[in-house]
Amino acid sequence: MSKITWAFLIIVALGILTATRASNAPALELDSCHDDLDRLRKTASEASDSSEDAKSKQDEFEDCRRDPEFYDLMHDGCRSRKSDYQSALSDLESKMDDLDSRLRPVQDSCGYEFSINKMSSIEAAQRRQAAAQRRLCVSYRGFLDLGLTPENVFQMCRTNMDAQWCKACLSQR
Repeated sequence: MSKITWAFLIIVALGILTATRASNAPALELDSCHDDLDRLRKTASEASDSSEDAKSKQDEFEDCRRDPEFYDLMHDGCRSRKSDYQSALSDLESKMDDLDSRLRPVQDSCGYEFSINKMSSIEAAQRRQAAAQRRLCVSYRGFLDLGLTPENVFQMCRTNMDAQWCKACLSQR
């Protein structure tokens, strides 16, 4: 989703929460609701900034692919631009996970159930874990782009993950 869509959803959620819950919630819960919504807003702002950065890196990578003589400053076949773009996408995904994890406390403290995502907490945790593993894999593959040998990267990977996962990750090129 674009950052405008996310911003709109958050604004709508804030409006709905303020209008429908204010008269029924005790003051203490409203304080907590306000704090959680403020943290959600800050997290959404960080995700928006990350989205803007990813778009910028995407444009730089596409420019490099279209006109490498002008944009391939590292003379590496645009690998560094691609790596920067992939890194920005990983950061965006991480920020989106952060945003997603902020929704549950808002729901709890404000007494409001969002209809956006009906996954169970276990499904959401599994999705976040899979996303974290994808980001980790992108990072390991980035070491290959920097010139490290596949054996060295595999050994680095093995310090955190099992051999089967590392082989599968590093074979995705």
